Amino acid sequence: MSLILKLRGSRAVSAFRLDKLNSRLAAIRTSARIAAAEYWHFVETERPLDKRETEVLERLLQYGEPAPAGEGRMLLSVPRLGTISPWSSKATDIARRCGLAAVRRVERGIAWFFSGGRLLDSDLHLFFALIHDRMT
Repeated sequence: MSLILKLRGSRAVSAFRLDKLNSRLAAIRTSARIAAAEYWHFVETERPLDKRETEVLERLLQYGEPAPAGEGRMLLSVPRLGTISPWSSKATDIARRCGLAAVRRVERGIAWFFSGGRLLDSDLHLFFALIHDRMT
């Protein structure tokens, strides 16, 4: 039986990139704005990790500028189902080399938090075009 751990990570984009995305978002018929973007890590393990393994994993996944807690509606952008991203391949290899033999896979996604105006379901495809790389 495998387990999936969900761990919050660091900021995914700079303030400059958020401003750039929000200026493009303003052209869409809404007053919603991207308030924050943070990495989320998903770790598949063979079994529950012990305390030492958990500490090692948490240290490995602490990089970049810490992200404040996001508020508002969240959209999660992750790699396409059935694929393994290059980031995942390298992160999984590093975790195993650090003694985390129970880790099957580490993957990363971006949680986008929207605030301000109402984020309409009918406009979601427009938002996805701004925040998601169709190739991955």
